[in-house]
Amino acid sequence: MIIGTPKEVKEGETRVAMTPAWTKRLTGAGHEVLIQRGAGVCSGFSDQDYADAGARLVQDIRDIYQNARFIAKVKELKPLEYDLIQKDQMLMTWFHMAEDYEQAMTRALLDRQTIALSMELIVLDDGSRPTMKPMSDIAGSLAMLEAAKYCQTCNGGSGLLLRKIYGLPVPKIVILGGGNAGFNAAQVAAGLGLRVTVIEASWQRIDYFKHALPEADVVLYEESVVESLLTDCDIFINSIYVKPDKKRKPLISRELVREMKRCSLIMDIVGADVIETAHYTSISDPVYVEEGVRHYNVPNMPSLCPRTATEALLMITGPYIMSVADKGLRKAAEDDMAIRRCISTLKGRIVHPEVALNQDMEADYRELDLSLLP
Repeated sequence: MIIGTPKEVKEGETRVAMTPAWTKRLTGAGHEVLIQRGAGVCSGFSDQDYADAGARLVQDIRDIYQNARFIAKVKELKPLEYDLIQKDQMLMTWFHMAEDYEQAMTRALLDRQTIALSMELIVLDDGSRPTMKPMSDIAGSLAMLEAAKYCQTCNGGSGLLLRKIYGLPVPKIVILGGGNAGFNAAQVAAGLGLRVTVIEASWQRIDYFKHALPEADVVLYEESVVESLLTDCDIFINSIYVKPDKKRKPLISRELVREMKRCSLIMDIVGADVIETAHYTSISDPVYVEEGVRHYNVPNMPSLCPRTATEALLMITGPYIMSVADKGLRKAAEDDMAIRRCISTLKGRIVHPEVALNQDMEADYRELDLSLLP
């Protein structure tokens, strides 16, 4: 099979969906790997590294889409890629179609009859999403590191040092959600000697924190608790995802943000209907002020450390790419429910119910028919 990896088009995206190590494994198994020149440079992989691993380097992104049967990417399609995708071509990336409203991209996948394999919808039998964990770990860790950066006056911050200094009040960090991202953010904050409070709704996760990170205070989620903690904190980190719903009010209202300290900072790792004043930003322009409070909401923070993020990603996606390449998508999906669950579009129809619902395209939905897979 011919597997292709283009250079990412999304602004600030520095990760790459194929490493030289996995290129070597695929070419060693008899597959052909196409890599667009420069695709791995930001992640620390030179074109020569890929060539030495057996890849064929191409200059133009169009060569990748025209010749590869299976495309491995990191981030969602951008408009310039819509006309490049091919009929019955398999495309694996983070589409986020079940989370973000990207109907133009979804429509392009349907019109071109491309087979979308959504990495974020790879779900194991226990309900866990293996591709999300390493990126959540990285994003959570980076949340505190970026908070420390954007509190510095040279970056427009308040000048607050996020470190325990004896004789001075200890900065207060509040984290909403104790999942993978929240835990890693709390771990870094505790390591800096800060006062960390995690707000969590699951008693199981609360118990986990008690043993894994006793330095952090963990409280059960209640609206009154959230309000009192946010108005007194220096850094507020949101790490929970709430499915968009126009009828539901955001968990953190504009009025509550207005009551926060003027020198405080909101770090939203997720950015979907949790904080009313939050909207996506980019790596090149990450911060804005709303209601007197600075906000940071970069959705692809792992791109700040692409070497680590890329290698962590391929630990998970590499075996899935190899399985599809070796067996073909039909046999791979028959053998592995996780692969079957991530198939989102096929033959011009949506075959994942969450995608159809979130994109308001229920009329385009049908159940997955494995016999239609290549």
